[in-house]
Amino acid sequence: MNFDILSENKENQAIHHYCLLSKNYRYDVTIVYSAQFFGKAMVTSLQNGRMILMCAGDIPLDQNWVQTLGIEQEDIPEFQDFLKLVLQSPFNLEQY
Repeated sequence: MNFDILSENKENQAIHHYCLLSKNYRYDVTIVYSAQFFGKAMVTSLQNGRMILMCAGDIPLDQNWVQTLGIEQEDIPEFQDFLKLVLQSPFNLEQY
């Protein structure tokens, strides 16, 4: 092997899968909570395979996550409400 392993961390992660249906669209989302990202969760759209790190404080900054997750303009307010419910970090971590 030509790689040197600089770091390896194993943990039991909380993984949640959601299938959401709006009036006109379906969203399949996986949220992975990990201690590796200082309280942010990995939010992945299964439709487009794109991921973004988010916490509850990122929800109002929809210009940062709407396009990445493929959320339609008409569904942003409802998706924000959904994120407020699910992005409650189970980790209390100090950043360095």
